[in-house]
Amino acid sequence: MLIHSLFSLLLAVLPNADSQIEVVSKEENSYQVSGRLFLDHQFSGEATTPKTAASCINCKWHLQLICPNPLLDPSDLNYDCTEPKSYSCSSLNQQRYRVWFLGQGLWRPSDWRVTGTACLGPSGPRAVTTMQTELVETAKGNLPELKIQIQPKSNSLVNLPTRALVKSSNTFQFATEVSGVMVTVTATAIYRYSFGDGFTISTPAKSISHVYRARGSRPIEVSATWHATWFSNLHGTNAVGGAALIQSKTAMANVLAVRGRLVKR
Repeated sequence: MLIHSLFSLLLAVLPNADSQIEVVSKEENSYQVSGRLFLDHQFSGEATTPKTAASCINCKWHLQLICPNPLLDPSDLNYDCTEPKSYSCSSLNQQRYRVWFLGQGLWRPSDWRVTGTACLGPSGPRAVTTMQTELVETAKGNLPELKIQIQPKSNSLVNLPTRALVKSSNTFQFATEVSGVMVTVTATAIYRYSFGDGFTISTPAKSISHVYRARGSRPIEVSATWHATWFSNLHGTNAVGGAALIQSKTAMANVLAVRGRLVKR
């Protein structure tokens, strides 16, 4: 009856998660997470749970402290509450929590199930969007410099092609550690070319040609938007959402109108 009441209350207070937001709330000795959850290397339980937690947008999680009252409850989830070493974490400021899971589309209290245990510090569980925000900030310092070149290098001519080329790599990868887990971030670029006369195009191509119909000085801007994924052996491959990684460079094209002249010989 107590479990029924707890989960009825939990379902009532948790809002629906959208594709970019995870909601984390705290009650006495427990946390509620709606959306995606980052479980680190100290998770112990079903092998599929960390992957599900990292990718399932509309799932719900309830993290409940193990052995909150050792004197009243000497055992909890097969742990000996009278022996703290049996359920201790690697860090002294962490505590072990059982991980309850409610899958997408499920709602009944009986649908909740324990999938394992996790160690949490004072700041509580990490939502995936929080972790990804940190990844994006780290990625900004690892992006290859955007380099562009305009051809012809001197003056462009009306009615003849002017080409914008990207001279830097369109992929990058780096590895970083997140809560003791090695995470690899891989990204590819989509380019937006703007030729300064109203013509724009977005494409993965690193070279685009355009023909100007009038003379003048034209700013050619190339923007690179990086689409990234993150991977770990524990969590599988997941898209990096949230803030986009965008770079831009501008170069000038001096477009001349050249008139031909027939020469009688």
